[in-house]
Amino acid sequence: MGKHGLSIDNLVSADVVTADGRFHTASAKDDPDLFWALRGGGGNFGVVTSLEYRLHPVTQVLGGMVIYPLDQARDVLRFYREFGATLPDEAEAYAALLTAPEGMPVAALILGYNGPIAEGEKVLAPARRFGKPVADVVGPMPYAARQRMLDDPNATHGLQRYWRSALTEQISDGLIDVMVEGASSFSSPMSALLLFHMHGAATRVPPTATAFAPRRAQYDFDAIGQWADGGQSATHIAWVRALWTMLEPHLQGSAYVNHLAADDRPEKVRASFGANYGRQRTLKAVYDPKNLFRVNANIAP
Repeated sequence: MGKHGLSIDNLVSADVVTADGRFHTASAKDDPDLFWALRGGGGNFGVVTSLEYRLHPVTQVLGGMVIYPLDQARDVLRFYREFGATLPDEAEAYAALLTAPEGMPVAALILGYNGPIAEGEKVLAPARRFGKPVADVVGPMPYAARQRMLDDPNATHGLQRYWRSALTEQISDGLIDVMVEGASSFSSPMSALLLFHMHGAATRVPPTATAFAPRRAQYDFDAIGQWADGGQSATHIAWVRALWTMLEPHLQGSAYVNHLAADDRPEKVRASFGANYGRQRTLKAVYDPKNLFRVNANIAP
C-alpha cells in the first residue's frame, strides 16, 4: 500500500456484466465512468468476471510480529502512533490487541518492509527495541508467507464474525484506554482490535480519482468479534456492540467501505464515500437502476 498504492490503483481493466445483461470491459479509455465506480464503489455496479492488474515483482521481504504483555499495551500503542509517522513508503506497521495461543490477551506490532532486507532491519529496529516484548518473530520471508501470516484463524472457513470499523486520523489516549480495557475482557479468544496505518502511495492519489475517497494518512480501526459456535452469536455480538459504544466517540464517522456493517447508519455510509457519494449515486442509476447489486454499502439511486 505504501510503496505501490491500493489494489484499485493497480487495476488496468475489468470485465463486467451489468444488471441489464450487457458485457463491458471497463478501463481508463473504455467505460471510464464504470471503471471509476468499480475502484472503491463497494460492489454496487455489476458482476466482475475478470480483472487485469499491474503487477510488481517481489521476492523476499521482512515481516513478522513483536508481541508484548497487555500491561505494556498503552505504552506500545502510544509508541506506535509516533512510529508510524516516521515510516518510508516501503515500510508498514500495524497494531493489534488479541489473544495469544497460550490464552492471555497481548499487544502486537505487525511489521513489514518491502525492499532490501538490510534497509528494513534499520527502519524497523526502533519498534523491535521498544519495551520488553515476550516474542519477536520478525525476519526475512517470502511475500506470500507474510500475506498468510494472519490467516489462521482470521480466514478460517466456518467462523462466525461480527465487525465494527471506522477510520481515524488520530490515536488518542482515550481510544487507547478503551482498546486496552476491551482487550482485557474479550468474549472470545478469536476476537481482536486492529489498527491499520494508511500512508505513502495510497494517500497521494487525488480523492476524486477513484470512488475510494479517503486518500490521506490515517488509520483503519477494526473491532472484530469472531467465534466458532453459532449458538453463542448473541453473546459475542453484544460484546462488540457494547465495546463499540465506548470506542466510537474517539473515531471518525466514516469507515473503509469493505468494513461497513449492515447496521451502520446511512450517514456513516455517505461519509465513508465522502465527496464521491453523489457521483456514485448518479452512476448507480445508469448501471443498476433497480438496485440489484448491493454487496457492501448500499448507494441506491
